[in-house]
Amino acid sequence: MRPQVDTCEELLRPLRSLLGLKQVSLHWANQKNDSLPAAAAGLLSELVHRGECRSCDLAQHRVVDASVVSRQVAQLESSGLIARRPDPDDRRVSLLHATREGELALADLEQRKSRWLSHALREWDDHEVRQLANLLQSASTDLREAAQELMDHPGRGTEEGAR
Repeated sequence: MRPQVDTCEELLRPLRSLLGLKQVSLHWANQKNDSLPAAAAGLLSELVHRGECRSCDLAQHRVVDASVVSRQVAQLESSGLIARRPDPDDRRVSLLHATREGELALADLEQRKSRWLSHALREWDDHEVRQLANLLQSASTDLREAAQELMDHPGRGTEEGAR
C-alpha cells in the first residue's frame, strides 16, 4: 500500500524545513573549521564511512552529476583531506580515500553537529531520537533508490495512480 499524494504533500513541509536547517548547521559547524569546505563535507563523509571508491560511484550514490563530485574532490584534495591512487583493476581510473587529516576533520565536524543536535533535541529521550533516526534512514534509502530510478529512467516513478 502506498501513501496518498496528499499525505506526501504534508511531508514536503518538514522535509523543506530539515533541508534548510541542514544548510544552517553546516554553515555554523564549518565556521569553526576552515580546512573542510562546507559543500564537500558530505562527500568526505561518504569516503570515511563507505571507504575507498571511484568518483563516479560517489556521484551515483549521492545522486548528483559527476561534475559536482569533481569540484568537491578537487577542493578536498587540495586541502589534503582526501587522496587518490590508481585502481588496480583499471589503471585509467583513480580510487579516492580519506586521509587521516580528512578523518579527523570529519570527526570534529560530526562531534560539533552531534552536540548541537543533543542541545536542540534536549526535550527528547534517546528512544525517540533512535526511532527518528531509524525512520529517516528508511526514508533516505527509499528516496535514494527512487532518485536513482529517475536518473536511470526519466519519467518513471511519477505515475498519477498514486492517488
